[in-house]
Amino acid sequence: MTAIRERISAYVDANAGRLVEELQRFLRQPSISTVNQGMEECVDMLREELEGLGLKTELLQVEGAFPAVFARSPKKGEKKELFVYNHYDVQDPDPLDQWASDPFGAEIRDGYVYARGATDDKGNLYANMKALEVLKELLGEVPPGIKLFVEGEEEIGSPNLERYLSRFADELHADGAVACDRGVHESGRPQMYLGCKGMVRAEISCRRAKRDVHSGQAPLIPNAAWDLLRLLNSMMDENHHITIPGYLDAVQPPTEEELALIGTIPMDLGDYKAEYAVDRLVCGDKDGEELVKELLYRPTCNISGIKSGWTGERGKTIVPCDAWVRLDLRLIKDMTAEEAAKRLEAFVKASPYGPFEVTAVPSIPPYKVPPNDELVQLAGRLAKEVYGRDPVVWPYLDGTAPFGLFPRYIGGDIFVIGLGAPFATANTHAPNENISIEQYLTGIKYMANIFYEYLC
Repeated sequence: MTAIRERISAYVDANAGRLVEELQRFLRQPSISTVNQGMEECVDMLREELEGLGLKTELLQVEGAFPAVFARSPKKGEKKELFVYNHYDVQDPDPLDQWASDPFGAEIRDGYVYARGATDDKGNLYANMKALEVLKELLGEVPPGIKLFVEGEEEIGSPNLERYLSRFADELHADGAVACDRGVHESGRPQMYLGCKGMVRAEISCRRAKRDVHSGQAPLIPNAAWDLLRLLNSMMDENHHITIPGYLDAVQPPTEEELALIGTIPMDLGDYKAEYAVDRLVCGDKDGEELVKELLYRPTCNISGIKSGWTGERGKTIVPCDAWVRLDLRLIKDMTAEEAAKRLEAFVKASPYGPFEVTAVPSIPPYKVPPNDELVQLAGRLAKEVYGRDPVVWPYLDGTAPFGLFPRYIGGDIFVIGLGAPFATANTHAPNENISIEQYLTGIKYMANIFYEYLC
């Protein structure tokens, strides 16, 4: 295998200038799903390039959705098939005045390409496409059994992803699956995520008087804001643990395999506090492994938006008649989104501070692939060989993604490989998003090695 790795590396190094220029061209094409800017043109660009690689390429369509681009090479004999997920849509670049250069200019400064989508997710996507180009040039054809699925709605919550996966399940079916998103670790080590948290989205509201009332009546008139605050306070104890009866019953501690992974993840309390400019953490001053366990294995109940009463510049003395809050609750494996939503709704309806209106939507189930999975082990070994450093392997993504849907429809377990810039510096969803030239080129080498060993 050493010979093919050397040939892959030599090809990428010899063609580095062109590979970067082609990434810049791709990044200069807007594809903002929230406002439907440049989406059709980006799809055309993808289709042309994938067909140029000799892949059978088609646009998958479901009503009311942006098309998904699906490209594949024929399977040969008993060889395996590999499903690769990316997305071509990007976040809106606002606020524009905070960008140092045109967000779709793909300008290079100090070895970094700056553009919306540079890391999330066009840089990852394009590294995969160029990895296939490398193998085509070295082997005479793209490896058999590759299946690239590129959706256009990730940045708006992938509302139609399950419809795509269910409708085209037979075509998308594969033995293994990877999603390439995010980036390498802040230390420069390669990085993988073996699962993600589930989510329940909830809104709670209450109305007391028929209108806002002069605050002189506060001794008599119920205050909607206070009632909502009392409810919210009753949902968490002083240690920020969720107190909804039965809500945490299914929570399990990390396995021995997961604890071994946790012990390899760099996490420094001082650095973390400094990065976010906070002087205390919700979990208290824990460091290293304990901090990682808190981040990954504690279910959350987060207030993401709240409003009530008068919020104008000058004061207004009223008793608010209504109040509203939006919550997101992240779940870990063995919890179910349906059960979590049910228990939340029951708790709110039984509250002595009510009545309240509550809507809890079980959005996404938690999901996790075991560390001993064959493809995970292969990706970990090749990461060390290509990057020269052991990968950082997270049992969970700290956020939520719809990965639990994939095994249900395509068969193979899925995990995340990060090829872009580190989360702390990539500026994803923010001005001056970037990827370094080195990160992009190394990502091509890495994925080319994975494709070769898994499929050839």
